[in-house]
Amino acid sequence: MSDLYGVIDIGSNTIRLVIYSVNDNNIQAVLKNKYMAGLAGYINSSGRMTKEGIREATSILSELRTITDQITLKEILPFGTAPLRNITNSDEVLSILRKKTGFDIQVLTGREEAMFDYYGALRSTSMKTGLITDVGGGSTELVYFKNREPVNSVSLPIGSLNMYTKYVDGILPSRPEIRRIRSNVDECLDDLGFSPDDINTDTMCAIGGTARTAHQIASYFTGSSKKYQPDFFDDYLSQICNGPGRITNRLLRIAPDRIHTITPGITIMSEICSMFKIKNIVTSPYGVREGYLYYHLKEKGLIND
Repeated sequence: MSDLYGVIDIGSNTIRLVIYSVNDNNIQAVLKNKYMAGLAGYINSSGRMTKEGIREATSILSELRTITDQITLKEILPFGTAPLRNITNSDEVLSILRKKTGFDIQVLTGREEAMFDYYGALRSTSMKTGLITDVGGGSTELVYFKNREPVNSVSLPIGSLNMYTKYVDGILPSRPEIRRIRSNVDECLDDLGFSPDDINTDTMCAIGGTARTAHQIASYFTGSSKKYQPDFFDDYLSQICNGPGRITNRLLRIAPDRIHTITPGITIMSEICSMFKIKNIVTSPYGVREGYLYYHLKEKGLIND
């Protein structure tokens, strides 16, 4: 008989609830709820989450509490990433959310987020060696693995939403704004802590919402639903720079809720591919949520590798 587990992922762009059915060594998502919260946009100049941001998070989590109270769950596992770890009033926010919603939220460090990305991605790919990339709203995680073992991991303070907020005045970035995003990304990549020369792979395993949306756009442009090449990023960004009129309608059809963040996200992915000389990109349906659940179940002896 299957047990049901709930995972709540509080990110910079979205807050998501996924209910998983766990049976033997397998998990399967049976219910998904996504809310566009944009919490990274509620962080003020002193690094504090504003009262408006706390209200937004409280409202969404209260709604999720109503949903989860109607389902018999073995356990609920709520965690937060960049918008909760990168604020100066994290303890205050967590206390308010706990009091008003009943959720005891674990805030992941950047390294923990990267490693849960790794645990999740490896469940959905047969790759022996590769570079896992998760471009979130407020941070980007990279994990290089070889022979299915992690070698290097890092979390960078660049994401699709904070790059949009910092550099873009309109809906889609201009050529100079894309140039400034590239420059910021390159500065972060220059301070990785390990050399791209140490990475022996030409394939990137991309996970997360930005990766899935980029794959949808690439499939629309190229007609292929499988892996694609980084050349697509150059073509896409050229179209944005040379006249975004035609591409805007396509983006509204494919990903209306990410129309403002997907171009900064693709810019980040493009720079990563350039630095690491990536030739092929595969998109994993699994990521940090699945990795977090797998790790939790493994620690309790409820699931095996």
